[in-house]
Order: sequence, then C-alpha cells, then structure tokens
Amino acid sequence: IIKRMENKGRFVTSLKLFLTFLKLGTFSVGGGPAIIALLRDELVIKQKMINDEELIEMISISESTPGPLAVNLATYLGFKKSGLLGALFATLGVIFTPFWLMFIVSLFLRNLLEYKAIQYAFMGINCAVIYLIIKVAFSLFKKVKVDWISILLFLLVLLAQILFHIFNISFLSIFYILGGIVIGVIIYGFFNIRRSTK
Repeated sequence: IIKRMENKGRFVTSLKLFLTFLKLGTFSVGGGPAIIALLRDELVIKQKMINDEELIEMISISESTPGPLAVNLATYLGFKKSGLLGALFATLGVIFTPFWLMFIVSLFLRNLLEYKAIQYAFMGINCAVIYLIIKVAFSLFKKVKVDWISILLFLLVLLAQILFHIFNISFLSIFYILGGIVIGVIIYGFFNIRRSTK
C-alpha cells in the first residue's frame, strides 16, 4: 500500500512537472535564457516548488552540461523531484510545443520571413527577451552569495570577454566554465581546508 501511494505521488508530481514545463516551453519565446525568468515566476514565486538558491544551482549545473539550457533545466528538476519518471515528463513537457511549432514553421519558413510584419514581430520579441534576461539576472544577483573571489572571477571573465570581442577572437563558453571549476576547486577548497584546521 505504501509503495502504491509513493508511486501515485510520484506520478502526480511528474504530471504536474509535465504541465508546468509544457506551459514554460510554450511561452518561453527566445530560447534558454528567456525560460529562466518564467521558470522563476512559476516555480519559485507561484508554486514555491524550489527557492532562488536551488534555481541558481540548477542554472549552474544546466549551463555546465551539454545540451539546450531549457531541456537541461527540465530534466534536472524533474529527476530531483520525481526521479526518472519526473525527468522524462518534465523533458517531454518543455520540448513538446517547440518541436511541433518548429516542424510546422519549417514547412512554411521561407514564405513567412518574406513578410515585413513577421520580421518586425521578431524584432519586438528580441527586445522583450532582452528585458526578461536582465530582469531575472538582477533578481538572482541579489540571492547569490558574493565574496571577493567571486567578484574577482566575474571581473576577469567580463574583461576577457570584452577583449575577445574587441580583437574578434572566438572563445567557447565551455572554457569559462572549466576555468571556473578549476579555480573554484583550488581557491575555495584551499580556504575550506585552512578554516577546518583552525
């Protein structure tokens, strides 16, 4: 009986995740970064399924692994909340609408882009997406635990990105992530060891 109740609870949670990510996947126009703002509004503020710290952790892990950000976020949260079933349902939810829309649009894409109204609509969508990204960035920045090391790393990455842009140097974001991992392990690990010996 207990196992049946657990399985039923897991299924209900997985179904809830499917519907939530179906909604997010349908309305998160603009790709992965845009879904973060909607994800925070839906899961942190409305449903209170996770908090801001967990969202930041999810984003860090999802950005550090191969694949689209939205799919990684859905899979990670689904597995965390309801195991493999939750991961499957959440992932299916987030890709369902985009898959069918892209399938339909791909059949008529060349004709659609010829219309000026469609071009202007995409320009307006781009502006809205930029606003959403900036909004969620400021919201999450308030929740991040900031110290002098994290500020230094941020400034170094920002400076490197500006220099690479000025000199037109292609630099993959994976190197930023790998560099952050190595520096984080060395610096934070070193300081943790020192603190524990006092």
